[in-house]
Amino acid sequence: MIDHEAAEVNRVSLEVLGEDFINLHADSLELKEDFLNSQASVKARLTQTKGDEKSSYEVIGSGVGLVDAYFEALLASFSKEYVSLNTISIVDFNIHIKMTGSAGRHTDAIAIAALRIKNSDRHEYVFEHKSVSVSQSSVGAAQDAIQFFIDAERAYTKLHFALEDAKERTRSDLVQKYQIQMGTLVKATSYKEIAERLKQPKAS
Repeated sequence: MIDHEAAEVNRVSLEVLGEDFINLHADSLELKEDFLNSQASVKARLTQTKGDEKSSYEVIGSGVGLVDAYFEALLASFSKEYVSLNTISIVDFNIHIKMTGSAGRHTDAIAIAALRIKNSDRHEYVFEHKSVSVSQSSVGAAQDAIQFFIDAERAYTKLHFALEDAKERTRSDLVQKYQIQMGTLVKATSYKEIAERLKQPKAS
């Protein structure tokens, strides 16, 4: 992550969620590309880590190229649970190869992928991921973006209930603290989408 404001949102999310902070990581990836029609499809095995808990997923998606297809696969898997994901879209993607050395026919290089994402307020964030693989860096940037919005939404939701509790207990110190934190998080996450979800009655 290279965006200063995104880093600040991420800091607050980590502060609020602690060990419940979510991380996503692709373990394997299958990519099929139709060059004639500029279409790509992906199937990936994904691990979600939250504290000591690990969950595995298979995500499937299609789009114009690897990044678009993988991004759509992640949205299809997580947007029902995390409604703010429905409000984000890709603005730009680029990848840069940094040569680090060579030995005979083998070349050492780092692939640096940068993904620019726009939210519902048309604010843009840039996520950067580095690895020795072009495809790993590409999907890594997409994962970093998705988990950023997931964790921001989860942190906002947690603060929503904490704020209500603090108001009921007339804890003005906590009310102020939570409102400041929420003010940072709403820069990343659609308040409207979350508010609508929070208003829905819980299933009995």
